[in-house]
Amino acid sequence: MLGSQILDLNTSISGADIGVPEIKTFGFATFQKAMATTDSWTSHGGPELVFVIEGEACWELEDEALVPVSGGQFALFPANKKHRIVNGLYPPSHSFWIVMANATNVADPALLTRDGFRDFQNYLGRRGLTHDIEARCMDAIGELHRLMSDPRIYTGSSLLIAEMRAALHTVLIEAWKAQDKKLADRDNSALIDDFLEVLHSDPDSELNIGEVATRLGYSRSYLHNRFRKEVGMSPSDYAQRLRIKRCCTRLATTSEPVTDIAVEFGFGSSQYFSRVFKKYLGTTPSEYRQQMAIREH
Repeated sequence: MLGSQILDLNTSISGADIGVPEIKTFGFATFQKAMATTDSWTSHGGPELVFVIEGEACWELEDEALVPVSGGQFALFPANKKHRIVNGLYPPSHSFWIVMANATNVADPALLTRDGFRDFQNYLGRRGLTHDIEARCMDAIGELHRLMSDPRIYTGSSLLIAEMRAALHTVLIEAWKAQDKKLADRDNSALIDDFLEVLHSDPDSELNIGEVATRLGYSRSYLHNRFRKEVGMSPSDYAQRLRIKRCCTRLATTSEPVTDIAVEFGFGSSQYFSRVFKKYLGTTPSEYRQQMAIREH
């Protein structure tokens, strides 16, 4: 998820160090301000779970689909699913993440049965990658934050390690339960896939959600509600993120004036463009351009 240069700035723990071989590593990532990272794609032999506690972040997949995650939500990236932070920039946020080991490489998992661990991995990421964090899961994440801040955990305190294992077990089970709820709602994923295909086929056009919904055989309100439930945001918000993504590419690869880019992509003025841009990325277009230039050098 984070790239080695980001991991170095945040505390992480190896699952093997606390007797949990099914977890490769886990930890917290906090960004007080927007931070540039690499554009390289990331994937893991096992699934990755990212819980956004405050702020928001957005990833993209190889097919250009976006995975936006707001505070109070988490994303599940299946094993070997390539992904990267969109626009090469982490917005201000606080998150907890887990990278799992591949189930075929773990003979004796500690938190789940062998069959349970295999099923957990097989089901992750089906019918949507984004889910709400339930209260029990959020409490367990808060407990993990407390434990990781206690220096005794790093000297091998048996009690604290046992508490940490219990909290991790709760997080995994709650994530599994959230995924199980999505699996029960199979029919509506086809609608979302059809809508995303329309959107990505012409991302620069002005999207009329009502017209697209009618073309697909549904009402605007039904499409809006289904999209929000499965993707975690409204269709118009998703379309706006795609537009910002294309603006970022232009900012990073050309010297065009910000005002010209704003007008070309339909924002009307550089002032409005800057407000919308900062809403999603936590920085202004000019600052983003500077960060990308520094990153390249």
